[in-house]
Amino acid sequence: MAELNVNIGHWVRKNARIYPQKIATKSGNRSFTYAQLAERTNRLANGLRALGLRKGDRVALLMLNGTEYVEAVFACSAAGFIAVPLNWRLGQEEISFILSDCAPKVLLHNACFEKRGAEAAAGCSSIVRRLSIADDGGPSPYEEFLATGDTSDAVDPGTGGDDPHLIMYTAGTTGNPKGVVLTHANCFWQSVNGWALGVSPETVALVLLPMFHVGGLNGSMTPMIHVGATVLLPPKFDVGETLATIQREKVSGMVAVPAVFQMMYDHPSFATTDMSSVQAFISGGAPLSYELIRKYHERGLEFRQGYGLTETSPGVTGMGPGECLRKSGTAGRMCLYVEVKIVDDDGRDLPTGKAGEVIVRGPNVMAGYWNRPEETAKALKNGWFHSGDIGYLDEDGYLTLVDRKKDMIISGGENVYPAEIEKVFEQHPGVAEVAVVGRPDAKWGEVPVAFVVVRPGYQLDGDELLKFCAERIAKYKTPKEVILREALPRNAAGKVLKPTLRREVSEPKS
Repeated sequence: MAELNVNIGHWVRKNARIYPQKIATKSGNRSFTYAQLAERTNRLANGLRALGLRKGDRVALLMLNGTEYVEAVFACSAAGFIAVPLNWRLGQEEISFILSDCAPKVLLHNACFEKRGAEAAAGCSSIVRRLSIADDGGPSPYEEFLATGDTSDAVDPGTGGDDPHLIMYTAGTTGNPKGVVLTHANCFWQSVNGWALGVSPETVALVLLPMFHVGGLNGSMTPMIHVGATVLLPPKFDVGETLATIQREKVSGMVAVPAVFQMMYDHPSFATTDMSSVQAFISGGAPLSYELIRKYHERGLEFRQGYGLTETSPGVTGMGPGECLRKSGTAGRMCLYVEVKIVDDDGRDLPTGKAGEVIVRGPNVMAGYWNRPEETAKALKNGWFHSGDIGYLDEDGYLTLVDRKKDMIISGGENVYPAEIEKVFEQHPGVAEVAVVGRPDAKWGEVPVAFVVVRPGYQLDGDELLKFCAERIAKYKTPKEVILREALPRNAAGKVLKPTLRREVSEPKS
């Protein structure tokens, strides 16, 4: 899609011209108009250029949601740099791996991540500048840096289209994260697909998902800036404050995972909160229960479910008005500029109602994985992205996901790969074997559980192993339970029978 020559960074400048005094972002007690956002974005982009950054250089973001995040993403895109959002829930070793993989020139981080940011920068020789951002928007090295930046238009006319815009890291099935390269064109078409949800300059969007996730960044924030809407960016999720914000700011909609919507329903203020401004709640990351859909519907609140992946920017399927109850259990129909097929293991098309691998084609599909040509070749075949998810299409074209080809666990909307957790347990000298599976959980959808075989001569208990794991990996990836076993179930070929283990943890305890 290089012929479009669309530069995502142009959107802020465009809206500053059309809606100069319109509120673009609100975070905490601060708000910025599109004119102010454009000026700050130009200052940052030109300041980074003055450091010697050139087209294609990477800028890492270890940041909470806020206006500075928006500035960083659009400043990088305007100047031709590549923004690399970092998941602040990851462990330090995981952050260090990502930095060594993408070799950024600059690291931006919130003050609450000062120690982690300093340690990460010290261990990454490519970083030439680290800028700390005050959590409350007060004086900081970041603000001092902005003050020195040139306010002239920072958009590089030679950047856009198929040039990389983002590298978004997603957990790898072999334990190491993979950098998904999304181009300017990918993100443009994602925004165009999002227009089907009815977003407009009058939209007030509440961005709850952290923007290190593609759902928070491209699924929630970027399309809103594209059309000149107002974006609310609380740095952390608080269920009571979320309900208060919906009423106070007359929120039009938001994207979140089912666990968030369940917490909202369970909150004492849910029944009395005025949510008449909400056009729809968008749910993704895990299936939404029919019962929760019905309870919201009784209050006149509508859900629209969807399916997406980091590799698809993320939108693949979605729903229109009034479809969520009628088509509960499905993930909707394919987005406007997306094609979806169901194929067997040999790549042959499967008929309606027959389950197989979900493959996706469209201008929103990634360029590939950063520095991983072999992984890219496996995922992108003849123009189609092979998701690894198993599903089927019904006679109306609605997609139902029934399983995952990989053993991925989705916990609170977070992708958790068992191989990554198993790799950590295997570092313990007393662990002979380990297998991690997902256990159904009413709050989070799924949580990881580890089955461990202890080496002879070692005396270990589950709490000790959980502590070992928690010190080396993100909290949401740490198993909720360790079950010690003398041996793991295997088939004739010696492969661990994970379906057997999943059944064990899924069955009610007597």
